[in-house]
Amino acid sequence: MCSDVSNANRAVNPRPPLMISSEAEFQSLMEEVDREMIDEGVGIPARPITAGLKITGRYDVVLNAVPGDKPILPGVYTPDQISLRIHDWMQKRYGDRLKLPFALGRVVIPLRGALYVIKCPVILGSVRFICEPRNFGQPRETIGVRSVPTCNVLDLIEDFTADLARSLTAEEVVKIGLSHVSAMGAFIALHAINDVRFVSEALGDLDAAVSHLTEHKPQTGLSKWAGLQAVEKLLKAYIASRGGAIQRHHRLKDHVADAVKQGLPQPPKQYIEDLQCPAGVRYGEVQVSVEEAGLAHMISLEMCEVAAQSIGQVLGRDMPKSPLPTIDGMPATEFLKKHATTG
Repeated sequence: MCSDVSNANRAVNPRPPLMISSEAEFQSLMEEVDREMIDEGVGIPARPITAGLKITGRYDVVLNAVPGDKPILPGVYTPDQISLRIHDWMQKRYGDRLKLPFALGRVVIPLRGALYVIKCPVILGSVRFICEPRNFGQPRETIGVRSVPTCNVLDLIEDFTADLARSLTAEEVVKIGLSHVSAMGAFIALHAINDVRFVSEALGDLDAAVSHLTEHKPQTGLSKWAGLQAVEKLLKAYIASRGGAIQRHHRLKDHVADAVKQGLPQPPKQYIEDLQCPAGVRYGEVQVSVEEAGLAHMISLEMCEVAAQSIGQVLGRDMPKSPLPTIDGMPATEFLKKHATTG
């Protein structure tokens, strides 16, 4: 299973080769690139990968964003060695500041009686996502100019193991892949309108929903409430973008009705029923199962994506398109329809 995600078209321009012959030349290049990133406001966790992008954009060279733990060889400045040196330079310069999360968001999936978190990474340029158990844990080039880099979704699952990856059934692989595609579509759209009122706070709610659901003792009520809050904020943001009046209550059905009057696509009635919950869920007054909270989490992501895309259209923005997954080379919708028919 795979999908293509593009945030920007790559211009093909002739670039000179990267010629480094001494440590002094490498240090000079890194200081220059680091100053550029500081001036541009690039966050510290993003600087190792952004430095690689800047260098590959300036020179005709392919660098590895995840170079591994190979030794740095004195006096050797091949692309692999430069990749290692970039990460070593960043580690020495910034240390633990590099360990801050570098992701658009997270999504929770139930798998064999447990919950797993899939990270949705920040994308700079284009990335081809695959979901292949046999390739779990393999090092990959994730920065380059000659081909689109590939990322295995299974490598993005927190605390996943090679043994579990190898044991996945085809159905489980499809479930994981589609969950990631859905979440990536939502987070890419939300970050494209992150400057709009309520959206940043909604992203915080979506992350809180994941945190509450994956605690040692899951706070399912708080998770479902956070998902509801995220959707409410996106509905309000859409209504405001159309010049409508915002109502201050937690009746999701009424918020949806107001947004639909302004032009938002009507969500399924079952979505509203599955997501709606009273404020008492925050205090344990209403019991919420892990399954209910997980379902609410996925619904909230889908509804937030639709609202975010609609807001972008109202504001006249060039919104990123949702990734289109394929399964065994066939569009996922066609594959699932055929499977349901023949299975």
